[in-house]
Amino acid sequence: MTPLQQSDLQSLIGKKVKVLMASRFYQRVLHEDSQGLHIKYANHRVPVKPDLNTLHILYFTALKPKGVK
Repeated sequence: MTPLQQSDLQSLIGKKVKVLMASRFYQRVLHEDSQGLHIKYANHRVPVKPDLNTLHILYFTALKPKGVK
């Protein structure tokens, strides 16, 4: 990621972002702690990672936690 994208990422912390999880988009608040970026989903901490598409648009991907419906 470029430094400009890193600063954009820092500005998104605490705001709602689109997260791709299990082939669906969810809107959740982005958090950061010592372990990295994460969202809250069904009262679970779910780690997310930033990703770029071919148009260089930033979005986030995550794996759905086990045991959550």
